[in-house]
Amino acid sequence: MCSAHATVRGFLGELVARADNDRHVIVDMEAGLEHLSRGTGRHLSRLVAVLEPYYRSMETARNVVALSAELGIDDVVVVANKVRDAADRDAIAEFCAAHGMRLVGEVPFDPTLTQAERQGGAPIDLVPGSPAVMAITRLADVLTA
Repeated sequence: MCSAHATVRGFLGELVARADNDRHVIVDMEAGLEHLSRGTGRHLSRLVAVLEPYYRSMETARNVVALSAELGIDDVVVVANKVRDAADRDAIAEFCAAHGMRLVGEVPFDPTLTQAERQGGAPIDLVPGSPAVMAITRLADVLTA
């Protein structure tokens, strides 16, 4: 097993063992299936799969949801990212419904995030009223409820 995955898996196990019941530990893992197949997500109480409105991304999210279920992660939700319009929204909703994926929110495509990235700062600090930041704030409330 890759030592990096083993280290992260062990670290997350320690965090979970020591975490208070009211504390959330959020880990942003790279896109794809490798971290799940190597057991890095073994200690997760919830997995959030992020998908974008194009077929390969939706298929990857579907595979993440399926593998998570096989690994015993019971609470798997999906968040749509970079949603541009009603057609994107409809395609994502239909795909999720067709594959039994629980869609809990969306973040719109927002060019101000690119501007914040170029400035090297966090969008919540640089463009706090942007559509994406506002959507992420609402989503955080949904995910931690």
